[in-house]
Amino acid sequence: MSLAQIRKNIDTIDGEILSLLHRRLQLALQTRSFKTRVGDPAREREILDNLRKKMSGYPLLRTDLVLGLFKEILKESRRVQRRSRHEKKQEVQP
Repeated sequence: MSLAQIRKNIDTIDGEILSLLHRRLQLALQTRSFKTRVGDPAREREILDNLRKKMSGYPLLRTDLVLGLFKEILKESRRVQRRSRHEKKQEVQP
């Protein structure tokens, strides 16, 4: 495989990562209607614990890197949910 082909594959994967991240945030936003508050520490611990368990299948990935990325994703999920809640409150007010 050539360098150009490798880079093309990387670009494709980057696009897939963006698409999956957007989809994940859309799903996180949908969960908001089922919850009384933004954020669920028990669920977030469960997500991170599940990732730790899966890490042995990915020898090139450092656990601290993956957990750090997912903590940021969870933080962004909470932000999106809060923003949505705020926007709905503004819609209701005359």
